[in-house]
Amino acid sequence: MSPNVLELDGLVVRYGSFTALHAMDARFEGGSLGLLGPNGAGKSSMLRAILGLVTPATGSVRVLGEDTKTAGATLRRKIGYMPERDCYLGGVSCVSGLSHFAQTCGFPKDDAMLRAHDVLHFVGLGEERYREVSTFSVGMRQRYKLAAALVHDPDVLFLDEPTNGLDPQSRMRMLGLIERVSKEHGIHLILASHLLPDVERLCNQVWVIDQGKMKRTASMQELTTAARGAKRIRIAPEGATEFSRCAREEGLTVEVGRTEGELVVTHPTIIVSPESVFALARKAGCPLLLVKDAARSLEDAFLEALEAQ
Repeated sequence: MSPNVLELDGLVVRYGSFTALHAMDARFEGGSLGLLGPNGAGKSSMLRAILGLVTPATGSVRVLGEDTKTAGATLRRKIGYMPERDCYLGGVSCVSGLSHFAQTCGFPKDDAMLRAHDVLHFVGLGEERYREVSTFSVGMRQRYKLAAALVHDPDVLFLDEPTNGLDPQSRMRMLGLIERVSKEHGIHLILASHLLPDVERLCNQVWVIDQGKMKRTASMQELTTAARGAKRIRIAPEGATEFSRCAREEGLTVEVGRTEGELVVTHPTIIVSPESVFALARKAGCPLLLVKDAARSLEDAFLEALEAQ
């Protein structure tokens, strides 16, 4: 069995007296993972800990089955990182800078230059490869950062707010490039973003983070498609436990809604009918106050996760 792409065990990150991440435990088997949360939630701190840029106060991180504390040099050859802020060599052409990055990752000089040319063509900067990055527009600098993260052909690509500051056209172009990296080249993605549409388009797994805490881990399907055809109900709080028990006996999934007494009832394969909800309420011996469709988006699921205790 292949190792998980990413494992967090009790990960704690502190900056002085401030705790940025609180005892995080999570597993990512592979594919594309979205680290979703509002600004300041702890997404960047998590990436820095995973990449070895900050030392965890306690806990451990494993990437591709290897502990980042002991296998840092080996893992850096397998990992690509696109940071949120600009990062490039000044005073040289962008192709020379990329070639240098490839050489530091072990590519021979001639192979490194060929690789740099290829990657710049991939991100649409082939005709600009002899310019300095400092002269590029925001969108071009973002694509250059993606090229730098890919130049050494990594197994896992980490992206920190890759569409930050982009206009709509540049944003769609960046998302398309990242999608190709994942689907055509088989590179695992770990994307940190506060933009729900970006995560919904690119990722099949989601970790919802807020105030340095893991609020939820789920597949995109669990967060969205399973709820289509579901019902959102409101019930007296004292009847929630018995209603949930009866529903689960019938093969339904019951989740806590956004307000007191609200539940979301789903089934993995069928639409939940109002009649079946009323039948469950009779069986549980509790009155229903509200029944309505719960056709949720990722935004609905995200807000519910943030509001969960």
